Amino acid sequence: MSGGLAPSKSTVYISNLPFSLTNNDLHQILTPYGRVVRVTIVKDRESRKSRGIAFALFLDRNDARQCASQLNNTKLFGRTLKASIAKDNGRAAEFIRRREYPNKSRCYECGEFGHLSYKCSKNALGERVPPVKRRKDRKKSDSKRPRGSGVGAEPYEGTNSADDDVDGEEEGEEPGLDSWSAAVNYQTNLLSQSSSTSSLLEPNRKRRIRQDTYFSDEEELEEDV
Repeated sequence: MSGGLAPSKSTVYISNLPFSLTNNDLHQILTPYGRVVRVTIVKDRESRKSRGIAFALFLDRNDARQCASQLNNTKLFGRTLKASIAKDNGRAAEFIRRREYPNKSRCYECGEFGHLSYKCSKNALGERVPPVKRRKDRKKSDSKRPRGSGVGAEPYEGTNSADDDVDGEEEGEEPGLDSWSAAVNYQTNLLSQSSSTSSLLEPNRKRRIRQDTYFSDEEELEEDV
């Protein structure tokens, strides 16, 4: 892969959001525009209150463009939203910080026990259907499988599902992505995993290079039949 990976074309920057919105609320608002991979409302480091801005990573860049275009200048709860394709302003590094949520018995939104954020009363738009969890033993079972026996496996597990979690995160609660830069890293990992698995499935076929339709400045390997 070249160094020109541009997943920012799939990431929408949204500002002037109502401060009461949660990640789950925004996810529900954006879902009609396409497959949402990650939604991150940026919060104050000390108070953990919303700063009214968010990053939304879409699986498809055309969906991201449509979202930015249609969402821009629309009103939500009396506030005029601003939306555009995200650009790194040079401050991305300060946001790259992975959070761990080891306590899965409490809601990260309100801090109360007995429910998770999907069913939190702080969700202005009501409950959200929890994403389907990945099987945690996938890596272990793959490591024990003989080389070349991947036919019939699920090569894109954890890639095509918009709600799949990153290992170590709190059951899909607040994503460990606080910025465009973190979203870039996340999508880069998805692409790497997909390429790695595909190479194991069909190792003996000849390859040729064609322009990739997903990233505008990327190339992908195509198998000759």
